[in-house]
Amino acid sequence: MTLRTITLLAVFLILPMGSALAQEIISQEAPKPVPPPPPETVVRSFSYGLTGAYAIMLNGADQFSIPTVPTCCPGYSSTTSGGFIGGAEFDLPLSSNLDLVGRLVYQSSSATFTADETTTIRIGNEAVETAFRHTLETSVSFLMLEPMLDYRFGEGGLSLFGGVRLGTSMSGTYDEQEAFADPSLPYDYTEGKAVRNASSGDIPNMSGFQMGLVFGARYRLPMNSAGTLSLVPEVSFSPMFTNVVTDASWTVSPIRIGLSILLDVMSVQREASPLKP
Repeated sequence: MTLRTITLLAVFLILPMGSALAQEIISQEAPKPVPPPPPETVVRSFSYGLTGAYAIMLNGADQFSIPTVPTCCPGYSSTTSGGFIGGAEFDLPLSSNLDLVGRLVYQSSSATFTADETTTIRIGNEAVETAFRHTLETSVSFLMLEPMLDYRFGEGGLSLFGGVRLGTSMSGTYDEQEAFADPSLPYDYTEGKAVRNASSGDIPNMSGFQMGLVFGARYRLPMNSAGTLSLVPEVSFSPMFTNVVTDASWTVSPIRIGLSILLDVMSVQREASPLKP
């Protein structure tokens, strides 16, 4: 067999094999493209921090006196005082503009009530009109839980919040006495003292349950480039419905000028894709 014959036979054998291989390669499906990973979004999971405020305490009273404490006072009226409120805060996002806020705070305040009772005394041969001044100094403290809803306007930092206050009294003391409204009068009580009916101690019959509302406005000010740390000034009012002392008309409702420091805890949220729901 000549070389030419061998070459022709090889060509006839290889051509069908190459054609079949080409057809098989063409019939195979092209590999599917690898889908990109689903997009990721960084969202706020919750926030926590500390809150504090100076409070103007509105001591609402109507002919108030401390039960079981002897006094000649006909009753004390409303007065204002100062105090402080501080505690911890936890914020849980319900939507992009709405948070569920919980606060546990300690509140303390001191108040001085006064009431004048007109009277006439005799100094020598002269009748002098003056007044007995009844003075009641109090110091009270409470522990309060404040669940609230906080609604933020748009993309800005301004928000309004409102909720309820539930708590209990922690402690209370008083110091009460009676003296002449004009201390320059040359007159003493029959015991030779300048005051009478003086007493002090723990406030009896303090109410174990406190309830009220809270509502106000605040503004978030970012303190870092990521916006995860915020300084939050606020103003709020908390009208109280329960008395400090049982069987006595005395409520303590704070107007707060406060400041909170909140830290946002962030998490990565992967969005669903058509290929990987």
